[in-house]
Amino acid sequence: MSSRPELNARISEAMRDAIADAVLNNERIARNIGIHLVDMQTLGVIMRRDRPVTPTEIATMTGLPTSTVTRVVGRLEAMGFVQRTPDPEDRRSIVVTADPEALARVLDPNPYAAIVEALERHNDQYTDAELETVARWLESVTRGVAEG
Repeated sequence: MSSRPELNARISEAMRDAIADAVLNNERIARNIGIHLVDMQTLGVIMRRDRPVTPTEIATMTGLPTSTVTRVVGRLEAMGFVQRTPDPEDRRSIVVTADPEALARVLDPNPYAAIVEALERHNDQYTDAELETVARWLESVTRGVAEG
């Protein structure tokens, strides 16, 4: 069995590799559908909120400067992926709402399908209990990194 420092090093290296692979896959997919990678990732962040969000919230969630968020939202709106509307709680502000149907039309066929299928095949070698541990670990790491 590996020591804790060895395990931490293995996990760190594996995470770096997984992140690099994910970024490169997402870059390829974004390029193929004709969208900037930062736009696609920002759209994903907006869609996961499952409610309208303000540009300030987008900047906080993505770490992007508000000036960049303004440009990204403008490009996404021009492509029909989001709509900007007045904030019903503060008419001086706007909210951004994603249009999942517009993205679904662009992602048909789904470029992530092969990745998901490969992950599911890979997961077949593990028990449900092991996968539960992996899922819990990834969820907590994601929360921990986001919270700083």
